[in-house]
Amino acid sequence: MISLIVIVFAANYLFVLPVVLFIGYGIIAKKRKEFWITALLVLPLSYLLGKLIGHFYYDPRPFVESQVVPLFHHVADNGFPSDHALLTGTLAAILLPFSGWFAALLWVLAFIVGGARVLAHVHHTIDILGSFVIALISLGIVRVILARVRPTTHDTLHV
Repeated sequence: MISLIVIVFAANYLFVLPVVLFIGYGIIAKKRKEFWITALLVLPLSYLLGKLIGHFYYDPRPFVESQVVPLFHHVADNGFPSDHALLTGTLAAILLPFSGWFAALLWVLAFIVGGARVLAHVHHTIDILGSFVIALISLGIVRVILARVRPTTHDTLHV
């Protein structure tokens, strides 16, 4: 059985590792400018979409609707989407067009964070998976927009 300490750590603090790795990748990325532009557009879009969808879809936390006791104190608010899963999933999604293996590493960490939050009884699986879907949709929207506003190779304008 996974130690309760490991679950609590992963649920509350492991999200910092993907943040640090993401920033580190952004510093050494070959397409640094494109990477940071993508990140600066996807991150707020993902957050805003998450908040918007959360207003329309309410999922009470597991400890609110059943007799389970969470492994740590948490506010009894809407569990959808999971902020931790949304952040880690968004960071992993942003990396997809830039580094498949690095994105895979961050996806593994995102699933560990999300899984730990389910095991800690502060989220349902739908909260985690929904967060990942929001992250991927946000990336898709930004990629479509960037593809339309980028100058073609025939243009002389270079930003």
